[in-house]
Amino acid sequence: MSAAPPRSLLRAILRALIVANLIALVGISAGFIISGLADHDNQVDEGLVELASDLADAVHADAAGHIVLDTAEDDWAERLASIPDLRYVVYDPDGDRLTPGSSVDLRAALGDSWLRDWRESRFTLTPPGGDNVHGVMLTVSVEGRPVRIAVARSDHYWPDLARWVFGELGGEILPAAVPALAVSMIFAWIAMRRAMAPVAAATARLAVLDPTGGGDRLDPAAVPGEVAPLVAAVNDAFDRVAAAFAHERRFVADAAHELKTPIAVLRARLDGLADREIAARLGADVERLGRIVERLLTSARLDQAQAPLVALDLVALARDVVAEGAPLALARGRELDFRAPEGAVATNGDAAALAEALRNLIDNAVRHAAPGTMVEIEVAAEAGGGAAIEVRDRGPGLPPGPAGQLFAPFVSTAPSGGGNAGLGLAIVATVARRHGGRVEACDRDGGGALFRLVLPPRSA
Repeated sequence: MSAAPPRSLLRAILRALIVANLIALVGISAGFIISGLADHDNQVDEGLVELASDLADAVHADAAGHIVLDTAEDDWAERLASIPDLRYVVYDPDGDRLTPGSSVDLRAALGDSWLRDWRESRFTLTPPGGDNVHGVMLTVSVEGRPVRIAVARSDHYWPDLARWVFGELGGEILPAAVPALAVSMIFAWIAMRRAMAPVAAATARLAVLDPTGGGDRLDPAAVPGEVAPLVAAVNDAFDRVAAAFAHERRFVADAAHELKTPIAVLRARLDGLADREIAARLGADVERLGRIVERLLTSARLDQAQAPLVALDLVALARDVVAEGAPLALARGRELDFRAPEGAVATNGDAAALAEALRNLIDNAVRHAAPGTMVEIEVAAEAGGGAAIEVRDRGPGLPPGPAGQLFAPFVSTAPSGGGNAGLGLAIVATVARRHGGRVEACDRDGGGALFRLVLPPRSA
């Protein structure tokens, strides 16, 4: 079963901010609507009064002296049409006449007493066979004659209230609130990304830290205060790991040093055996044991080495190591081929450690190369100022599994029982790490393996 992806703290905070903003938006909208509801009835009445005033502006007398409405005056006709349940009455008391378009039902419901009252008034009444209506009435003078104007609409409170609420939301609140919410979320995202940048930098730094080394740790002051305790805990864990590794390295070094004397005694006693055949077989085993002990000591020395990295010529160093190993390779039926550019390839390093790493790469290649084949060693300058040493053989290639595990201690590249302790390539990896470089391994085209020790650009 695959593990669930890690939760994103940034997304969790952003979701919380969105929810908080939405709750705030709902609260503000509710408060705005509630405050508006208290004045809703007055707003409806004011709208009716305004519409009645528009009708009053459109009233005039025609050539025959009749009261009529000017349809070209203002936009009263469009406003009347926009409210389906709205009706009006324009009444001439002197002529007892209604203008065309006036509501007969509203005229009957108002009666004569309302129509002859010159005061501005508001009313609620029930026309014959209809619902309650709510309206306003006013009186205007046209050529010295009084004209009564009444405007009313159905008194459907809840539908009207719902229309008003949705009108306020769609026309006032949401057009202003939604862009503001989007802008606030964008700024919140940018602010959170900036706030999380030190955490990302600490994560990148943590990815390249060596927990087995001392002194190189994360800086709790460089991260937000909420993350600083976690960084301090990681540093403490690294310190404990480094202390445990230091203890193990001292133990391995001490054990290997203690083994040197018994091995020397064994060699001396084997030289005194009368049966030379048995002595030869046991001598080979003792020699393998001696090489293991020497490599354990070398590995311990490299782990604890504090020698400064100095300027050196990688070509000259590699040439000396190849010259030293050529006779041993010939004795095993292999040849060494050294290639390097003209002149020096400068780098910073520990000459003894780099020489030991190259010896182990050559020894590994000689052991795996087919008899009568060539082991190639090449020094090259890298782009950007770095340097590299390649060791290539014509053996069986890399064993199955990830190439990185070849450089772990006690992982042998030889078949079981081959007498190899698996320390040579681990020493190469240790030297590469100490120099800030890396070691790579891959199968070679045409058969065999290729090992590459890469060193970083030379520092000033």
